[in-house]
Amino acid sequence: MGSLASAVLLISTLVVVAPARADDALALLQKIAQGARQLTYSGTFVYRSGQRVDTSRIVHSQRDGMEVERIEALDGSPREVLRAGNEVKCFFPDEKLLIIENRPGQRGFPALLPAGLGSLPEYYTIRRGDTARVAGMASRAVRLEPRDPMRYGHEFWMDDASGLLLKANLIGERGETLESFAFTQVRIGGALEHGALDPRFHGDRVKVQQVRTTELKGEDVGWVFRNSLPGFRKLHAVKRQSTADKPEGLHLVFSDGLASISVFIEPGGSPGEADTLAAMGPVNVYRRQLGDHRVVVMGEVPVLAVKRLGDGIERRRK
Repeated sequence: MGSLASAVLLISTLVVVAPARADDALALLQKIAQGARQLTYSGTFVYRSGQRVDTSRIVHSQRDGMEVERIEALDGSPREVLRAGNEVKCFFPDEKLLIIENRPGQRGFPALLPAGLGSLPEYYTIRRGDTARVAGMASRAVRLEPRDPMRYGHEFWMDDASGLLLKANLIGERGETLESFAFTQVRIGGALEHGALDPRFHGDRVKVQQVRTTELKGEDVGWVFRNSLPGFRKLHAVKRQSTADKPEGLHLVFSDGLASISVFIEPGGSPGEADTLAAMGPVNVYRRQLGDHRVVVMGEVPVLAVKRLGDGIERRRK
């Protein structure tokens, strides 16, 4: 076969194989997204970021068609999180404090992927990775590489049999691991222990703090965002009041389906304060003072993303 014919054959093969592999990797991501929500599982996972290491126990199942889960911190200050649908209860035993809040769409490990993957392939190159053992189970890696500087990369390891996410790494701009979640022990399927999803606290013995939220639509937000980020769209906009003695603030969430950016706008601060940038582990934080309001933009995204979004925030003109 001549060199020209060989080159044509090679190019044709790549054109056919590359989309097939991308589709295969996307199918694995969909399996991961479904597994974290639909499966019954219990186990222990470790979170690592820099010098910080946290260990937690999680139990997850479905009850009457609704997701329910319980997460208990195993080191540091004792705390417990119970989720039933969108309602989240956070209990802090030392303070005898129970905080109740409605958090639609906001999840943690192992439910890091959205139910619908939408346009992720437009903003990430998705590749099938190697196989490895995680928590004693055979797993398959899927890698997501950002197509622009507005987001970080990800590595996901899923249980081959069930699709449950076993390990997740957030990859920085220089290829470094910014944070990781990984099961050290997990049981998938089967019946849970009796009372595994029951809270360990009693409501009549704690102070209950109900965070009040009101969903806002369109111009009701009262602020405009001049600088859009590729792939990021507004998921939620709510008025939020943590306690009765504090003023209402705004909380908006923007997401590309994987990375999320939160914007908090609250009365307060001193006019003329300088803008500041800070980092809390993998979370970049941009603070601005706009008149008599303090604006905080934060997320597990590069500095460029939080600053660009934050610099485009203005009061809506009446």
